[in-house]
Amino acid sequence: MTRADYPQSDSLPQEADLEKTFLELAEQWRYDTEMLSSITKKSNHPAYKKIISMGQAVVPLILREFERYPDHWFVALVAITGENPVSREDNFKQAVEVWLQWGRDKGLI
Repeated sequence: MTRADYPQSDSLPQEADLEKTFLELAEQWRYDTEMLSSITKKSNHPAYKKIISMGQAVVPLILREFERYPDHWFVALVAITGENPVSREDNFKQAVEVWLQWGRDKGLI
């Protein structure tokens, strides 16, 4: 999936509200999908798609969320950044750490 697969928001929240909006959407996503095992279903949730539509500005927020509460943010990160530093051999914990290191290397966290 690419960012083009998700609706783009014409009216992104102001910077001061960006984190609040992100955290509200992330909480809604987690609540609604906590019992789902399908990553595809989780990543097709409306709140997840809305987060992706917020674009590059939420990447540091997703990475900080990874530090606080590791979850399946991989699809969002790939869709937004167009990058995927994770190898097929990486397990979930390793994949989270690879993304966190990627964020540190880019100065995002």
